[in-house]
Amino acid sequence: MLRASAAKNNIPVNLLAVTDPAVDSGIVHGEVLLAYADAVTGADRSALAPAIAALRDAMGDGALVQAAAIAANFSMNDRAANAIGIRLEGFFLADSGDYRATLGIDNYPSARNTLND
Repeated sequence: MLRASAAKNNIPVNLLAVTDPAVDSGIVHGEVLLAYADAVTGADRSALAPAIAALRDAMGDGALVQAAAIAANFSMNDRAANAIGIRLEGFFLADSGDYRATLGIDNYPSARNTLND
């Protein structure tokens, strides 16, 4: 979704920032948002409070609420889809091959739901 909305708005995005913190994503406050996403999805609970504070300081309370809602919704949808083995639609699979390969997404355990029969 980020890739599509960025393309629609002519915002160059470097998705390698998702897996390499040294890479600039091209998104305003991208480093803060990625740190928050890592803290929310990671196992290091001590990283969460500083990530929340950094996001709030950089973008405000409204952005923190929006980021939390997006993270929660994505987690819910992703877990439900993985639990029942929903496969990606063919058009999305074809259109996402480049960045799935670049980011190593096809190596994630849940990729077997889509890539293998």
